[in-house]
Amino acid sequence: MATGRCGTCVHFRNDRAYIEALFAGLAALGSADASVRGDDGHCRRHDRYLSAGAGCGDFSAAGTDLTPAR
Repeated sequence: MATGRCGTCVHFRNDRAYIEALFAGLAALGSADASVRGDDGHCRRHDRYLSAGAGCGDFSAAGTDLTPAR
């Protein structure tokens, strides 16, 4: 089982533009750059919004090529 934190996983996205596009209307409340959000983001593998410090068994280090070999 792979170990690691979501914030360093290839499935994790937490950039402002991505979060604002993912949650329609969020920008109307301010911005996804809010200090209360911290490093929280979205796991594309599990479709969950969570802390960058969370982790799971599906961790793949960022920069890992997940394309199946041909």
